Amino acid sequence: MSAFQWIGEPRAAVVGPYRRKVRHHRYYIEGLELSGRILDGAGGDLIVAEFEGRTDLDWELVFQSRSSEDVEPAPFDLVMRGPEGELSGPAILVRSDGISHVFRGAGELKGFAGFR
Repeated sequence: MSAFQWIGEPRAAVVGPYRRKVRHHRYYIEGLELSGRILDGAGGDLIVAEFEGRTDLDWELVFQSRSSEDVEPAPFDLVMRGPEGELSGPAILVRSDGISHVFRGAGELKGFAGFR
């Protein structure tokens, strides 16, 4: 069984006030590097979404550290490692309580193979 997980079934969903379709992937992330700093992590989820009519992807990582980590809200170059391989890209830390850290993608997600 692959470690790759779909959120629900791989399908297009109709969402939002504009009724756009969206496809999404979820990756399990075991290790995280923030602009060269390795975070001692318990793991997290990377969500990648593609909206109908747009060429760019939206992506977001929610990652938990094993102990409290002081991470300032700022831009980072993320390197994310999981069972499916390595993904990387620029992101901004939008929220953190010291244990749970939420990063929003701010550019190309390298290593993403596309929707199957």
